[in-house]
Formats: sequence, C-alpha cells, structure tokens
Amino acid sequence: MRTLSSLLAAALLAALVPATSFALQFTHGVASGEVTPASAVLWTRTDQAAELQVEVERISPGPGPKKLKLAAATTAASDFTVRVVVAPLLPDATYRYQFRRGGTSSDVGTFRTAPLPFVARSVRFAFSGDSDGTKVGGVPFFNNFETLDAARNDAPDFFIYHGDTIYSDSGLRLTGPATTLQEYRDTYKVNREIPALRSLLAATSSYVTWDDHEVQNDYDGQTVNPARYAAGRQAFHEFLPTLDVLLPEDPVCADRPRFRVFPWGSEALVILIDERSCRSADVAVACLGDLGPTLPGPIRTNFGLPFSPPAGCLAAINDPARTMLGPVQKELLKLVLKHSPARFKFVLGGLPIQQYWALPYDRWEGYGAERAELLNFIRDEGIENVVFLATDNHANFTNEVFVDAFSDPQPIAHEFVTGPIATNTLQVSILNLFGAAGLAGFNALLSLAGVDCRNLNAYSYALVDVDATAGTAQVAFKDGSGAAVLDAISGDPCGGTVGP
Repeated sequence: MRTLSSLLAAALLAALVPATSFALQFTHGVASGEVTPASAVLWTRTDQAAELQVEVERISPGPGPKKLKLAAATTAASDFTVRVVVAPLLPDATYRYQFRRGGTSSDVGTFRTAPLPFVARSVRFAFSGDSDGTKVGGVPFFNNFETLDAARNDAPDFFIYHGDTIYSDSGLRLTGPATTLQEYRDTYKVNREIPALRSLLAATSSYVTWDDHEVQNDYDGQTVNPARYAAGRQAFHEFLPTLDVLLPEDPVCADRPRFRVFPWGSEALVILIDERSCRSADVAVACLGDLGPTLPGPIRTNFGLPFSPPAGCLAAINDPARTMLGPVQKELLKLVLKHSPARFKFVLGGLPIQQYWALPYDRWEGYGAERAELLNFIRDEGIENVVFLATDNHANFTNEVFVDAFSDPQPIAHEFVTGPIATNTLQVSILNLFGAAGLAGFNALLSLAGVDCRNLNAYSYALVDVDATAGTAQVAFKDGSGAAVLDAISGDPCGGTVGP
C-alpha cells in the first residue's frame, strides 16, 4: 500500500515532467515543396515541441550517397510546424522521406527532384486551387476534395496548389473571418484533416501560390490591414512547404512579393507571381459597380447597360499609376520571360488575364494599363509559348490571350483556368446573384471572347503534360472522378495543346 508521502512525491514528479515526455504525435501528415535539381523543402507538424530527425532516401538509381539524415525541431513559436531544406540531392531523382523521434514516425512522403535546366525531359504536373474545407455539422460542407485524389492518381511529377489554399473568411465559419494568427493556423488544420489533401501532398511535391482568401476576400496589398496581412502570411508559410526567403524588395508592397522561379529541365519554367501583396486598390467605387465597364458602347446597350460607364471609370481602370504586381516584380517577370531558354514559360497567377469583361475590378482587366504593358511586352519581344495558368474564378476556361478582342485581337499567349477544388462554382454564384438571365448574359460574353472551352459548374483540376520529344504542352481538365470536364457548348473535352 502506497504511503501518503509516496503519493505526494508521485504527484510532484508528474507536475514537473515536461509536456514533451507524453507520446508524440505527427498530426497533419507530411509535405514536400519548392524542389530544385539539388534541394527540397520538407514539412511536418507535431502536437508538441520535439527534436526530430529527418531521414531522406533516394529510391532511383544514381551516383553518390543514397541516404541523408538531418535534425529538425518543432516549437510552439511556429505552432509545432517545421520546414527543413534538404540538400544536396541528385537531379531528376525520386526520394522518399520520413520524420522520426525515437520509435514514433510520421507518414512517408515522396518527391522527384527537377532535371537540370539544360536537360530535355518530359514532365507532368497538375494544378488547381480554391479549397474551402470549412465544416458544417462536423463534415466539410462542399466535398472531401475528391479532385485531389483524382490528381494524385494521375501521378504528377509535382502539384501546383494554386491559391485560396484556405478560406479564412468563408461564409460558413460560425466564428466569422479569421483575423488572428491562431485563427489562420486553425483554418489550415481544418483543411489538412481532409485525407485527399494530406495524401496528395505526401505523394508528390508542390509549388504553392497564394491569393486572397489566405488573408481576406479581394484584398489589395496597398490597402490591407497590416496586422491581418502579417498573420495570414505567417500562417501560410508555417503550414505549407514553402520558404519566405530570397524574395524581392519593393516599398509599394505590403511585404516582399512572393515571386519565385523554378525550372524543370529545358522544357518547362514555373513562374510563381504574387498578385496580392503589391496591388493598388481596385476602382469598383469609381465605376459605381458597373457590370461591364470595358465593353464597347454598342455592345453595352445590347446587354441593357448605358452606352458609357460612369464618368472617370475607364480612366481609373487604365491609370498607368495603378499596379497589379508592383514595379519590381513586374520587371522581374519581364526579365525572366525574355531571357529564359525554357520552351514553355508557365506563369502561375491566380487571376485570369484573358478578357471576359463582366465585373473586371479584381482581375487583370481591372488593371488595364499594366495588363496591356505586360502583354505588349510579350508580343514585342517575340516570346513564344507563354502559358498563363489561373484559378480563382471557380470555372474552367481555355482561351487565347489578346490585348483587346475588338481593337487588337492578335493572339499573344494561352491561358487555362480551372477549379475549384471545393467552394461554390461560378455557375452557382452567378445564379445566386443574378439568376438565369445573369448566367445567360455571362455566357454571351464568353462567346464574344471566343473562349475555346467553358464549363462553369465542375469541381476540377488541370493536368499538364509537356512532351520533350514532340515539343508540346497538352492540358486536360478533369473532375473529381478523373473524367474529362466537358465544354458546356460542344460537349467536347476541355483543354488544349500549345506548341507545333
């Protein structure tokens, strides 16, 4: 029988034992990202502060050491997340990795490093965005991110998680929009509890962009609340396999724009641009919310709008002092496009750059001067095979990009827009706001724009196959079952091919 003194001693000992002595758990899987020919960023999260070991093993043949071991640590300061840069690695090689502490191990992840920039290799990657995993009644409201399971089954070399990686301000949140660092962190955890996301991030590496819902809907870097922006940005970097380093400085921006460039052999260059941190305020107020301010007058009247938008509206949209990217990021993008030897330059901006006129304020159309400057630069410099890959609009579009469909319709680039993973599709949003007449009107605008494909009502992703031998990039849109997304007009599969 234990004495009173022994019980007191046991209680005192229990009170003094640090939390790290309890069984460690890896809570939200693993992820890899920002792979280069020689390095990768590895991510995990634990439920407490812990000293960890990362074990990385090459599973494809090649010279040099096959195994690497690195130390890592999770702390409360980063909500027990950790990102580790692992190097040196062998180019064009497949690796698996795992975090450990003692006998406790994380999930196993895999990734492939990029080929050297001068080596011709075919590549397959997938992209999508807009994933609202907010739960209602204990389950995700929209779906279980089935598109990500389908994308994983296509075995991409990497996945581009392309903006709105969370919905911190989802209308489904009972507590209202996230505003504090912990609220943003908790929103990432909700999404990471969905198995499809965890499985995809473990199965292949990712390049990650951000858009507005990581902070707040349609925010502009030059007007956003600095504290809210900082909290959203910190949580983004804590919970995704991406680094907040070696980014350009620009005083007009809320913080350094997330401009990153990743070559994948000689065939593909992945350019990640930041369309939020530096942008000027939109001009919806100056235009009094006009539904189609950039449409020519005769076409406006066909849609029941006045011949001209409100006075000063077009001047505000086309004001060269306004910016989407900020001057530094814009010039960097031009330099990369002009001087890259890659066959295909994939520009990953969350917002579409093609025209379709309706409510353009948050898109590139609402920043007309900079849009025209960038597109004219691509044309004037004779830069071929520029491919814009976008999300944000919750729909699937394929189209050529031109400065203006009416006055300057020469094709300059290609654009493929896909998504969402999980939120209202564009068709549902239009019907909720404007009814069937609004949907018909928007489809009429898409016909004016000459879109090659449209589907406004599918949870979806896009699969990009770059063929080094044929010199082509083929894009296919797919739904959550892996089936082709069909054009709402022709019934043909959406997508297209860039190249000869």
